[in-house]
Amino acid sequence: MRIGDWQVDLVSGGRFLHDGGILYGVVPKSIWQTITPADEQNRVPLAMNCVLARNQTHTVLIDAGHGDKLSPLDRKSHSLEPGWPMLTDLARLGVAPEDIDIVLLSHLHWDHAGGATSRIDGNVRPTFPSATYYVQRQEWADATSNSLEVSGGYQDDDYLPLASEGRLMLVDGSHEIVPGLRVIQTGGHTRGHQAVEVTSGSEGLMFLGDIAPTVAHIRRMWCTSYDLDLPQSRRVKSELFGHAADRGYWVVWNHDRYNPISRIERHLRREYVPVELRENL
Repeated sequence: MRIGDWQVDLVSGGRFLHDGGILYGVVPKSIWQTITPADEQNRVPLAMNCVLARNQTHTVLIDAGHGDKLSPLDRKSHSLEPGWPMLTDLARLGVAPEDIDIVLLSHLHWDHAGGATSRIDGNVRPTFPSATYYVQRQEWADATSNSLEVSGGYQDDDYLPLASEGRLMLVDGSHEIVPGLRVIQTGGHTRGHQAVEVTSGSEGLMFLGDIAPTVAHIRRMWCTSYDLDLPQSRRVKSELFGHAADRGYWVVWNHDRYNPISRIERHLRREYVPVELRENL
């Protein structure tokens, strides 16, 4: 897909199964299972849809999936696919890890930042050795705080090597990384969660991370049980949807296995609805 000067491709950070009650929060199972049927363990099929954006100057990765460091037990508990599909997808597109110069992490939970580092010759190192990794300062503070209130979902090996090897850049709030590439601190899911906007001319794409993990979460009240600040998630989701709908931007649903990208439109009764659902870019 072209977004003006940007070539944008979906790359898989991995597929997995996750508890439907956690994914859909306060929504009753009698409702959400009509959209995504669960298995006998109440798990629903999800994806880790990451984005590769390239122009004449930069090669950018948005989120990094689960990576290759998880133990066999952890891989089994999440029913992860063998290996790490992202590297295969990047190779298919002619991109080597060292070609990537910018990595934007929506937040530092294992399924988004696990692939930021890899175990290389017995040491955990940045997977993309030439890249600068951008994270919100609040997210970094919470991930490294060891606070019981906010530390769930964080694994030190996913991000501490980024700092020790000088590849980390902390940002505060909304920030233009390079022309046409902007991060927006959303809060909600985590206090330092950020969305990403890719634009060129009048065209654009929004990567909303776990503020809206699947197309079903286009409903204002549908949020995950992991969200630390539900009112903020609902508030900022509506703001970002309005921004995308009014400009005709594409929206990436980063955990939706079957509908990873669409446009959205305003709707009189349902607030927003997806249009032009696509299985790939």
